Amino acid sequence: MLRKLMVFCMILALSWNANAQKRRTLETPSTVIYALPQTVLKVDVVAEKTILKKGPFADYAQKYLGISDVVKADGNSWKLKAIELNGKGEVDSEQFHKLTTSVDYEPSLIALTPEGLIRGFNLRNSQFENVEKEVIALSDRNVEIEYGKFSIDPILKYQEDTIYKVVETDTAFVKVPVLEKQALTKSLEEKAEEAAHQIFKLRKRRFKILTANYEVLPPDGKAYQVIVEELAKLEHEYISLFVGKKVSIKKTYQFSYTPKQGENGGVIFRMSPQMGPVGVNDLGGRPIRVDFKNMNVTDELAILPTAGVAPHQQVKYRIPGMADVAISNGKSVLLKKRMAIAQFGKIASIPAEVMLNENYSIEFYPELGSIKNVSK
Repeated sequence: MLRKLMVFCMILALSWNANAQKRRTLETPSTVIYALPQTVLKVDVVAEKTILKKGPFADYAQKYLGISDVVKADGNSWKLKAIELNGKGEVDSEQFHKLTTSVDYEPSLIALTPEGLIRGFNLRNSQFENVEKEVIALSDRNVEIEYGKFSIDPILKYQEDTIYKVVETDTAFVKVPVLEKQALTKSLEEKAEEAAHQIFKLRKRRFKILTANYEVLPPDGKAYQVIVEELAKLEHEYISLFVGKKVSIKKTYQFSYTPKQGENGGVIFRMSPQMGPVGVNDLGGRPIRVDFKNMNVTDELAILPTAGVAPHQQVKYRIPGMADVAISNGKSVLLKKRMAIAQFGKIASIPAEVMLNENYSIEFYPELGSIKNVSK
């Protein structure tokens, strides 16, 4: 029994020493610098780039195939496919504050984000969330159209010409006709005519397979499908020699804009016909604007001063405002959204003494700087 009592006293002593070390009183004030956020508009853009490639036989598409809708020249075209608008809290360079205290020191009382934004007091580690965003990069695709890849006919033709050689005889020199075969490169129109001929041959073969007009037919339905698909694929490649190719690639971009008090918006990016979405300084593209209307929801809110409390002993936080935000391309409105804008609201404060009560925790929205919850 005496042994158990001695062990219990030793545990109490160790616990008291631990608490004494944990709650030591600082002889000098402790100062923490934190920042309030401002809302930065993040515009995520999905744009589609279409690569146009002219076929080598485009000038003969109407003559040999009766097709007039062809790609006339190489080039690119761009089109906006999707726009997403979100607000992100970033450090407001005009809203840095310091909090000074000389009371009992707790290293985990004040929680900040890696950027220095205030997150809360007396928060548990489980209240922190790490969110990782996957970034996918897309690369351009090469578009090639070459006649030699699909042609089953030689690109050379042979022509026999009669030439004369001078032959010496006993009495004189005479000209003797000699046949000579010469290799000539086929003209572009001759290649186009052969390619058109192959297209019609492929169509006939596919038609005969589908109508069972062969003595020997594919053994099963799967074989039918494979043969028909391969013939159609080969025909499509031959036709591209005349009509050209159009290949589309989707790319993602992100642009930022920081709303300011007293302004209504501005150009957030530009849409270039050759380069797609570009920065605001590239005057070769048409402007895509972001406009916002401050709803002034906090104008009537009276902020009571904290009498008798020094500024460095107050915890500053934001009461965000609201705004209607629109993104437009000229007169066409692409997106409308009502959003909370931190810098359109007001700044309030609470005494730093709230940190002394370990039974309560205060959590802020890091994106807005406003109070999220007060929990026990």
